[in-house]
Amino acid sequence: MEPLNIRANALRLVLLSVLCVFILLAAGCTERQRKNLKHFKSDIIGLKRKVTLYDCSGNVIRSWKGRFKIEVQGSFVSFIDDNGKDIKVSGTVVIEEL
Repeated sequence: MEPLNIRANALRLVLLSVLCVFILLAAGCTERQRKNLKHFKSDIIGLKRKVTLYDCSGNVIRSWKGRFKIEVQGSFVSFIDDNGKDIKVSGTVVIEEL
């Protein structure tokens, strides 16, 4: 049992070190670099977001919450929801980062 704990602690230490380096780099970055880091994070794991579709009267038709990578493709927005469904939405859409 002991070697497993040593490996787990070593892995935690490595992950904590990487996180600290990432935070230090992000704190000293320009706005452009922060934006690029955000795009990178979105591409890799997605960002926590809420996507809301409205009708022409301003009433909510449907909304989705989850960790999405949003792609704008012509006149519609595309993302894969938490259930693995490819959602394509066209119309008045508001995308919020949570």
